[in-house]
Amino acid sequence: MSDDRIINQSADSVARLVDLESSLADDRSRAVKLKPPADTPSRRIDDELGMGIFLGICAAVGYSGANLALRQLAIPNDSGWAVWVTANKAIPAALIAWFMIFRQWCRGEPGLPPGRMIGRLILVGLVMQYAGNFMFQWSLSLGGLAITVPVCFSMLIIAGAWMSRLVCGEMISAKTMGAIGILIVAVVVLSSGAGSATRSMGHDNSLLIMSLAIVSAAVSGIAYGATGVVVRRLVTGTLTIPSSLVVLSTTGAVTMTAHAFLLDGPEKLFALSVGLWPAIVGAGVMNAAAFFAVAGALKRIPVTFLDILNASQNAMCAIGGVLLFAEPLTWPLVVGCALTMFGILLVDRGQPAE
Repeated sequence: MSDDRIINQSADSVARLVDLESSLADDRSRAVKLKPPADTPSRRIDDELGMGIFLGICAAVGYSGANLALRQLAIPNDSGWAVWVTANKAIPAALIAWFMIFRQWCRGEPGLPPGRMIGRLILVGLVMQYAGNFMFQWSLSLGGLAITVPVCFSMLIIAGAWMSRLVCGEMISAKTMGAIGILIVAVVVLSSGAGSATRSMGHDNSLLIMSLAIVSAAVSGIAYGATGVVVRRLVTGTLTIPSSLVVLSTTGAVTMTAHAFLLDGPEKLFALSVGLWPAIVGAGVMNAAAFFAVAGALKRIPVTFLDILNASQNAMCAIGGVLLFAEPLTWPLVVGCALTMFGILLVDRGQPAE
């Protein structure tokens, strides 16, 4: 065989090998293209955002159920009873948080927050319990659900948006600012119907009672907005959800129970509670579920977006107040709730926490 023929055969063999390798490379390329894409950062962000929205909706439903139970427990002109209801509202959340802390200890993990943080959390817990939960319950005894819930959550959104901008650096879009403006108008409209709401609770149609109902609800909303920003800052930082909530809820359970005993005494409070324990326990359990859902949502979505999701309670509680407690169905109530829902739909969905 000549040298030229041998060289030609070798060249053909090399060419066939090159073609085979090229074909295998093409097959691998097509296989990579057909393979489902791995999780990307944007996909994980969307998943976190979706979970945050889901938890926010769960919180709104839970708080609506708790508020309906709290409305059943609203006794006019009895601040000691309002403190007692607030104390029992915090007990289930405290028990759940301590159970979660105990599980962490059993796994050899740290449970409670660092000592330097406990004092700050106690202070936040006192603000949340007295300025938030107590004032909310007191407003319920004055104006019922129709006034308390819409005014509270409209002020919560406004205060939460402002404080989240200052504390967390969260941007507020033009659409969200427009939604906040609509919610302010909703508060004004709802306030015009405060007279009929206070009459439904057995009060005189006086300017003082109407003002107390509105101001109490507004103070409650501001306190909720402020503590929501603090909780978001904590749970997106170094603290876990149980370590944050165990101090906040335990502070409420202990201090409010002691305060109620000092005001009315345990004998009177337990006598008043007869027949109302299902509502008391139900309010506490639903509040605890919503409380943990809120904390989980705050790890994933901005404060303002969560607050506006929670404002859907306005419609739920207004309907519940009319159907279950014969609260008056007035034009200010209908228009105010409609404006609130429009404000909710207008807001931007935001971005999840990093």
